[in-house]
Amino acid sequence: MKTAKGHINLHRVIPVFKKEFLHILRDSRSLAVVLIGPAFMLFLYGYAVTFDIKKVELGVVDYSCTTLSRELVAKLTASGYFELYKEKTENDSMGNYINALRVNKIKMIMTIPESFSADIKKNRKTKIQLIADGSDANTANVAMGYAKMIIAGFSQSILLDAVRKKGLNPKKIPFIETVPRVWYNPEMKSTNFIVPGLISIIMMLLSALLTSLTVVREKEKGTFEQLISTPIKPVELLVGKILPYVVICLCDVVIIVLVGTLWFKVPFRGDFATLTLFSLLFVFCALGLGMFISSIAKDQQTAVIVTVFTTVLPSVLLSGFIFPIDSMPPAIRIFTYVVPARYFLTALRSIFLKAGVGIDVLWIEALYLFIFGMLFMVISTRKFKKHLG
Repeated sequence: MKTAKGHINLHRVIPVFKKEFLHILRDSRSLAVVLIGPAFMLFLYGYAVTFDIKKVELGVVDYSCTTLSRELVAKLTASGYFELYKEKTENDSMGNYINALRVNKIKMIMTIPESFSADIKKNRKTKIQLIADGSDANTANVAMGYAKMIIAGFSQSILLDAVRKKGLNPKKIPFIETVPRVWYNPEMKSTNFIVPGLISIIMMLLSALLTSLTVVREKEKGTFEQLISTPIKPVELLVGKILPYVVICLCDVVIIVLVGTLWFKVPFRGDFATLTLFSLLFVFCALGLGMFISSIAKDQQTAVIVTVFTTVLPSVLLSGFIFPIDSMPPAIRIFTYVVPARYFLTALRSIFLKAGVGIDVLWIEALYLFIFGMLFMVISTRKFKKHLG
């Protein structure tokens, strides 16, 4: 069937689609990796990447050795955030703990002064020293925050006990109380924050990698010359080669979304229509990037290297997955606008965690993904036109 000039002829697209799909189905090992790999990566990184800390090794230098000091240490260890460091040494001297901090055996040292209990009984202010290992800044900041919160609670309980001993009613003492409420992720679980981000990164890498190898493989096998001898147009070749991977990538989206919601218990409060739309747009964008890489790479090794550098690193560092974009310097912030994962990540976190958020709210992200996808496709078509022409 002939069509007007510039239109896509489905009679030429369908054979390319069938050929590419059969090639995928015949390569059982690659198909298994494509379908099982995303779920495996989500399992692996879903547990490995977390901002929650538990069982931080804590060294305690207790010069007070009183009931109050032991109660404070017990409060810290009972919280589940800290674990008391115990190693057979001659004494629990400061020097031993400093050396343990230096060789990464502990992450924090708490020093309780000798006058700790006496100062409290005499209503005097007392100080506790906290020393954290700043070489791991994130753990140090979070551990410091937990320790300060527990010590503040311990201090408040001492204050209330003192008030009761004087025969006063603690409820009649004026004080300011904060009543915090966290919406959308009330338990502050980092898994709910991490898993949607991992979905965007995994799909970006996988989608781009699949298509980046397709034309390069044709070149290496010598079958690309056969395509040149056919009347197929560049855009028809692109559509025929991309469609099978669209189907596979959408299957992968379904698999990893099910893993995220059923295994990691990430809530899904949005609607599936919006998720499907954004998945299509993102897959379209990522596959377009892969086709562009495939059109310029000379061999599969080069295609893989270029794909990893153009997908994984920007998606992890510049999408807001780990580091907040607003905290980046203005010059770096500009580069985040050309990272497709940024928009998909924003959409995924909103769709998963916020009820009632649809395309009316996320239309800007959808527009950017569509623009990037079209841009990659146009550039790839022109590159293929030079080869086929």
